[in-house]
Amino acid sequence: MHTTALQNQSPEVVSPEVQELISYRPHWIIRKGNTAFFLVMFVLLALTWLVKYPDVAKGTVKLVATNAPSLLVARTEGKLQKLLVTNEQPVTQGQPLAFLQSTASYEQVLSLQSWIKQVEPFIIKDNLEILLIKPVPLFNELGELQTSYQDFQTTLQETMHILSHGYYKQKKRALQEDVSYLTAIQANARQQQALLQQDYTLQQNEYKVNELLAKDRVIAPLELNQQKSKVIGKEQSLEQMSAQLINNEISVHNKNKELLDLQKYITDQQQKFRAALLGMKSKIQDWLRQYAITATEDGKVLFVSFLQENELITNGQELFYIQPATSQYYGQLTVSQNGLGKIKAGQKVLIRVASYPSNEFGYLRGIVNYIPAIPGVKDSFLIKVDLPQGLRTSYNKTILFRNNLLAQGEVITDDRRLLNRFAGQLSDILRR
Repeated sequence: MHTTALQNQSPEVVSPEVQELISYRPHWIIRKGNTAFFLVMFVLLALTWLVKYPDVAKGTVKLVATNAPSLLVARTEGKLQKLLVTNEQPVTQGQPLAFLQSTASYEQVLSLQSWIKQVEPFIIKDNLEILLIKPVPLFNELGELQTSYQDFQTTLQETMHILSHGYYKQKKRALQEDVSYLTAIQANARQQQALLQQDYTLQQNEYKVNELLAKDRVIAPLELNQQKSKVIGKEQSLEQMSAQLINNEISVHNKNKELLDLQKYITDQQQKFRAALLGMKSKIQDWLRQYAITATEDGKVLFVSFLQENELITNGQELFYIQPATSQYYGQLTVSQNGLGKIKAGQKVLIRVASYPSNEFGYLRGIVNYIPAIPGVKDSFLIKVDLPQGLRTSYNKTILFRNNLLAQGEVITDDRRLLNRFAGQLSDILRR
C-alpha cells in the first residue's frame, strides 16, 4: 500500500531514481525462491525414499558341472592324419573322432578290431567253429601292430587244426572209432571166453567120470591120459582167451589215454588262442589310445580350436570336448568372513564370468543354496550357488562350459533405501 501510495503521488514529489526503483519487478526466483527450494528438497527427499540400492557381498566363483564335458587331448606328437567329425556333431561313446599320424593304416586297424568284436563272444564260449564262418582278413599295413598280428596269425593257424575238419579233430574221431572197435572185439572175446569156460567145465566133468572108470578098470589108463590131455588143452585155450582179453583192455586203455592227451592239447590250444585273441585286442586298444581320439561318452563334440588334416599336433594338446546331452551346473562361491553374516540361503547371486565380458554377454543368475558352518582354506567359506537357468545369461546367451571356469560373484544381501543409507551415515558421524 505504501508503494501504491508513492506511485499515486505526483511526479514532482517522487524523484526519477525512486520512481525507477518502485517500478522494478524482481525475478520470479527471488519472489518464489523459498517455495522452489523447499519443493526441490521435498523431491530429493522423496527420491531418497523411493530409490533402493542393494548391499552386495563379493567373492570368486568356480563353475562346476555334475556331468562335466570331457576334455580329449593328444597322447603323442604328429600330424593330424584324419579328421572324422565336424564341430558340434553328435557322437556316440567309442566313436573315433580323429587319427594322428602312424605307420599303421587306421582303416586296417579298425577292420581288425571289428573282426575281433564279432568273434570274441564265440571264442569266450569255446565255439571256435566261428573261425570257419568268419575267417580273419589278411592285413599287411598294421605298422606297429604287424609283429603282434603275425604272432596271432601263427597261433590262429595252429588252432585251425583242432577245428571240425582239422588234423586233430580227425585224429580224435579215428581214436574214438578205434576204441569203439576194440570195445566190440572185447565183447566178442568175452562171449568166446564164456563158451570156452563151458566147454572146459564139460571136459573136466567127462574126465572125472573117466577117472572113476579107470579105477574100476573099465577103461585103460591110456584112454584116461587122452581125456586128461583134452582137459589141459581146454584150460590152455581158456588162459589164452583171458590173456587176449587183458591185451584188449590194455589197447582200449591206451586209446583212451591218447584221447585224453589229444583232448588236453585241444583244450590248451583253445586257451592259447583265446589268450592270443585277447592279447591282440589289448594291443589294438593300446594303439588306439595313442593314435586315435575317441569319444568317451555320448554327446556332442566341440572343437577346442580350429582343426584341419595334416596339421601338426603336439603331445598333450587339447583337441575336443564331449558335451553330454544333459548336464547340471552350480557355482562354488568363495567369500571371506567380512560380510558373511548378511548372506542367507535363497538370496540372489549375480555371476560375471571373466572369459565372457558382462557388457557383451550379460551375467548368470544364481541362488544361494548352502552356507557351511565351518570355514575352509584361509578362513574363507565355500558357498554352493544353484544356477536355475544353467549357463544361459541375462542376455539370453549360453556360455560354453570349460573346466576351472572362474567368475566374480555378487550376493545381493539387502535392498536398502537411499534415505536409510544417509541416515546410517549421519548416525555414524554423530556417534563419533
